[in-house]
Amino acid sequence: MRPEELSDLQLDAIRELGSVGVGHAATALSQILGHFVGISVPEARIVAVSDVPSMYGGAETLVAAVYTRILGDIEGGILFMMPRDAVLGLVDLLRSRPPGSTKTLGNEEEAIAVHAATLLISAYVAAMGRMADVNVLPSSPAFAYDMMGAVLEVVTSEIGMKADTAILVTARFMEEDAAVDAALFYLPDPDSLDVVLGKMGVA
Repeated sequence: MRPEELSDLQLDAIRELGSVGVGHAATALSQILGHFVGISVPEARIVAVSDVPSMYGGAETLVAAVYTRILGDIEGGILFMMPRDAVLGLVDLLRSRPPGSTKTLGNEEEAIAVHAATLLISAYVAAMGRMADVNVLPSSPAFAYDMMGAVLEVVTSEIGMKADTAILVTARFMEEDAAVDAALFYLPDPDSLDVVLGKMGVA
């Protein structure tokens, strides 16, 4: 089954995966940072990879991206992506600083963003493993700060995509009055998606 063929019930199952995963990620982030950081899933939907650039300002939009392969019983990849202004806002939020405090994306800011993305990706993959009863692990993360079109080209080439669609999970990081949205793209191999949904009883 290809992602674009998912029923509402199946998409609900995928959305539940996202909710469980980001819940664990929020707990881990809060423990590490020493202050509460909430993460919610306001949206989960199917998107065409070719439509992604237009959703975020075009193929030349600068983004910070963290990518990892999924290894084990299922195959695919997960891409965490945020436009430049959003990732600077995430760094401020995680540091409990007023919005707009961080002006540049240096090595320290990059490390903070990668750490948050890695926690989120790892929690999502772990939730998938538990809920679908499959052995699965994320590979080591790769970071890129480049134009969105270039990032997507490298990722789809790396995965060797059999489908041109992905499952978009919007992850909203929140602290008091501040909120920042990030995009988590789950790019499953179609056969692997069959396995996950079958294990969850919604094939």
